[in-house]
Amino acid sequence: MTELIVVGVIAVALVVGLVALLRWTVGAEVRRAKVLAQGEGGTARILGWEPTGVVHGGNDILRFALTVRLHSEDREFHATADRLVRPMEAPLFQAGMQRPVRVLRDGERLVVELE
Repeated sequence: MTELIVVGVIAVALVVGLVALLRWTVGAEVRRAKVLAQGEGGTARILGWEPTGVVHGGNDILRFALTVRLHSEDREFHATADRLVRPMEAPLFQAGMQRPVRVLRDGERLVVELE
């Protein structure tokens, strides 16, 4: 009986871990695609970045601190955005540079993606 309980607990832990992994990887790609397709255009100035500690396909995912200005508004706001950056792309994402962004309003929250 205890073996069955242990096997059940291990099976549940594996399923929960797999669901969390899929949500974190596939879910992030789905969210990004939605923001890029439906989001409002703007321009961001990169204030700085830090590594998230996550690597995907040998490439680092970095968290960028940004000042964003939407094309439809005259005000700026601060935001963060995570993005996978390949070593060849690194010169395009330096502090002080401007990059296009897409912003999607999700209730009170704004979701920002660097293009």
